[in-house]
Amino acid sequence: MKWQKWGRFLAAMIGIAAAVVVYATMGERVKLIPATAPARIDPKAVIESSGNIVQQVRGTRQDYLIEAERQLTYEGGLTKLVGVKITVRNRGGRDYVVTGREAQAGPNQKDLQLTGGVQLTSSDDFIVRADNASFSQETGVMTAPGAVTFERNRMTGSGTGMTYDKNADVLSLADQSHVLLRDEHGNPHMEFTSGKSTLDRMAHTLALEGNVHALRDQQVIDATQGFARLTEDEQHITDIELRGDSRVAGGGSGVDSMSARDMNLHYSADGQALERAELLGKGAVAMTGQDGAAGRQFLGDTLDILLAADGSLTKVTGRENVRLDLPGAPDSPARSITARTLDGEGAAGKGLTSATFADNVEYREEAGKAAGARVARSRTLNVALANDAISSAVFGGAVKFEEQGLQAAAGEARYDPIKGSLRLTGVEGGVAPRVSDDRVTIDANTIDVALEGRLMKASGAVKTTLRAGASKGQSDTRLPGLLKQEQPANVNADALDYQGASGQAIYTGNATMWQGETAVRADSVAIDQGKGDFLASGNARSTIVLDTGVSIAHASEIRYADAAHTIGYGSTKNALGAVTAQAQLSGPQGDLRADRIDVILAATGGHITRLEAYTNVSMKVDTRTAVGERLTYFADEERYVMSGAGTKPVKVVESCRETTGHTLTFFKSTDRIIVDGNEEIRTQTRSGASPACTATPPARSR
Repeated sequence: MKWQKWGRFLAAMIGIAAAVVVYATMGERVKLIPATAPARIDPKAVIESSGNIVQQVRGTRQDYLIEAERQLTYEGGLTKLVGVKITVRNRGGRDYVVTGREAQAGPNQKDLQLTGGVQLTSSDDFIVRADNASFSQETGVMTAPGAVTFERNRMTGSGTGMTYDKNADVLSLADQSHVLLRDEHGNPHMEFTSGKSTLDRMAHTLALEGNVHALRDQQVIDATQGFARLTEDEQHITDIELRGDSRVAGGGSGVDSMSARDMNLHYSADGQALERAELLGKGAVAMTGQDGAAGRQFLGDTLDILLAADGSLTKVTGRENVRLDLPGAPDSPARSITARTLDGEGAAGKGLTSATFADNVEYREEAGKAAGARVARSRTLNVALANDAISSAVFGGAVKFEEQGLQAAAGEARYDPIKGSLRLTGVEGGVAPRVSDDRVTIDANTIDVALEGRLMKASGAVKTTLRAGASKGQSDTRLPGLLKQEQPANVNADALDYQGASGQAIYTGNATMWQGETAVRADSVAIDQGKGDFLASGNARSTIVLDTGVSIAHASEIRYADAAHTIGYGSTKNALGAVTAQAQLSGPQGDLRADRIDVILAATGGHITRLEAYTNVSMKVDTRTAVGERLTYFADEERYVMSGAGTKPVKVVESCRETTGHTLTFFKSTDRIIVDGNEEIRTQTRSGASPACTATPPARSR
């Protein structure tokens, strides 16, 4: 068939044309070079890749980005990352980058085990380093079982067994914790060591547990547990809380040492100066002394102290079992005060200047060069201080004060340790202030005592009791010789000046001295316990009981001299020296008046041996009255000898008779009278004048 030939021809032409076109297009053929296979890190890996973004998660609060230089995947889904980098970006918080040489991840790649040069770096330059660590994407917790170090600015630390919670920003070390803070010059300023520690970076705190030991410059701090507060830049410590067997030693500024069960320390904003210390449970604070000497010490169940920048104490508060110990010095003895509470105030550069103690107060002062040990007890005590010495002390409520051989009691006592003086005032339980030693007991509204020498002044309702006997360290004391030495004597007055060492006592204002029925009253009474003398001056009155009877006297002054065994009675005189009131003495010898009367007592025994009267003498014995210028009475003989002076004769008036002469001698026992040597024997009775005597008989002269 003709159309079939044409079909075959057309097909051949098309094939030739196609071949020509293909040949023209290809030209000369290029020889292919086979590709080189990548180097394998681990032949066991199913998949190996490099330069990978392993995982990227965007959350509502933070983004995770895990990158690696190489990624190896094994059967079962285990993944190994080489040159791993984990970036955590927190919205509104710190960002973190965790790097390591290698990391292994589970199938979900939520938990990574990092090994080799592990480092966590925060956006505020907080860096943590470890050899090995694990990181959980879900919890944000990084743990390291071995040695760990961390740092930020001037703070560094180390330990073993770390846990870091990035969400809470808390770093915990399980053991061998060591934290160091340096100052701006790079020198160590605060260093902590402990068993465990926890650094809470959000709260800016460092918790320490187990054998806590800290060095703060030259200060050593120890406790069972500790808790420190840091500044926001983590460069300074502002507070340290110590728990269990807490101790602070050294430092050289203000506080020398502290100890307590628990302790809270507060520092200045720059962490340089201790500003406050709270001690809980058997607290003790020892202050730095002057020139290397020991300083004052505070003790109490709880103590709270405030310090100035220079280390001086500005305030102290103590509660329960409080004690203040003040060291001794060359010019002052050591002192201590115990009480239930203590509140003290001070000033920068001066230290503690005042302190108040309350409840069960006890003050103790060691013996000094010139004074014995002193003890005082009261309900309250206010003291003023200068350096480490008490300049004044005010005891209040049920005050008891004691020194060797001396006791004092009052509602209030003001003590000056420098002068060694004591002022007692205030009624306590209805009892007035009292001072007592071996010689005297004094009760009065106010009593001032100079402890050295036992000089005492009392005023207001003064009541005293005097005693004879030996006084320790002093000469023997005696009562006025006309009193019984084995019994105490009493003296009351408005005021008293008692010169203890010399035994002089001067009572003024309504003074009364008495023992039994013997009594002496006057405007003032001066007693010499060393000599056994007394002087009653100003409207003096006395009732003296002797073996020979009772003598009653009224005079301007009554003086007793024990060495002479003499009682002297003086008259009252005006400014010109003229007698305005004579001395009066009534007793077994009769009724006597004179410008001056002396009674001489026996050396042993309380009876009169002789009586002398001088000037304008008037004597009444029974019914007789004699007037003269001088009288001597001899008690043993009951003999009276009266004489005149110059032209002034002796006058005797007896019943209706009057006898005059130059000298008169009367024997009371025999009723004999001798006038100028001429004896007359009277026959009339002693009962008085005869009723028949109505006219005055003429005077008779002898």
